[in-house]
Amino acid sequence: MRALAAALFVLVAACAGSTATSTASPVGTAEPSPVAKRSGQLDAQVPMPTGFPGDVPVYTKARLTAGAAFRSDGQVSWGMEWQTLDAVEQVRVFYAQRLSQGDWSITFGTAPSGTFTATFTRKSNAQVQGILSSSRANGVTKISMSLAAPT
Repeated sequence: MRALAAALFVLVAACAGSTATSTASPVGTAEPSPVAKRSGQLDAQVPMPTGFPGDVPVYTKARLTAGAAFRSDGQVSWGMEWQTLDAVEQVRVFYAQRLSQGDWSITFGTAPSGTFTATFTRKSNAQVQGILSSSRANGVTKISMSLAAPT
């Protein structure tokens, strides 16, 4: 649970573009881009933070627009935000399929229509935990992910 709380903190700090005051040290951080334009255009792409696990499913039609990694107390946490022009439901179906196979399990929470929230865990190491959510505004679907793992 501590890992999930830390991951949520990283997600909020990274994706909101705020400067967090914490004992965690940023790793491979990227500056978030401005808010999406009303025309449905996506924000600029940023580089993937260092060390983000390559087996974590990433929605194939999404652009990474914010990402940061932080190390603290034997743990690394990533806060990520992707954008796509696809509908939230398409994103939900993708993650329902991809995070319910292999080394992953996913549990969806209750969310208002047109959005979703979920938690996911690595089956082989329950200390690798994440939070996933998606919503749509101004023609752009945002996918927010927070992931925490032991170092």
